[in-house]
Amino acid sequence: MKIIALIISLSAVAMVAGCAVKTSGVKKVGPDTYTVSADHVNASTAKASVLDQAGAYCANQGKELLVTKTLKRQQMKYFYDVTFLCLDKGDPRLVSPEYETTVEPR
Repeated sequence: MKIIALIISLSAVAMVAGCAVKTSGVKKVGPDTYTVSADHVNASTAKASVLDQAGAYCANQGKELLVTKTLKRQQMKYFYDVTFLCLDKGDPRLVSPEYETTVEPR
């Protein structure tokens, strides 16, 4: 009975570890321009992860987030890449954001 409980516990740990979101971390690609990517078996989780990281990164600088481009790719997992700007509050570019979404075929 203890062996079965151990196997179930180890299986649960492996499943949780396998479901972790893998991220690149925020990378600077230009003046006030950054990118971050993540992959996960769940599309919503991957997308939320990159948007949360981008928002937190800008907020830590006291700036506002403006997403300029998103890339979504699905293979075994969902991959999201977001390019964004960290802009000062009141920046005119924050009024009407337009961004490009790219979906790569499988």
